[in-house]
Amino acid sequence: MEFSLTSEQQMIIDTVKTFVEEELYPHEDEVEKTGQIRPELYASIKAKAIEMGLYAANMPEQHGGAGLDSLTLCLMERELGR
Repeated sequence: MEFSLTSEQQMIIDTVKTFVEEELYPHEDEVEKTGQIRPELYASIKAKAIEMGLYAANMPEQHGGAGLDSLTLCLMERELGR
């Protein structure tokens, strides 16, 4: 039985890691202090997530999502939660 990641899964993990480091971490202190996210910041982060193919990853492709399998979604969520 094979337990290593596929190249697609590794690419998704790397993409999510980059997204978190470049788009989320820089705003972490602000959001922690205020307890909210500014609407323009939310719009910017959402647009970047869409651009990077990370938005609606749990949705089927025919509905505009990424159509990822359960394991790949879990790997993605793990990176988002770090």
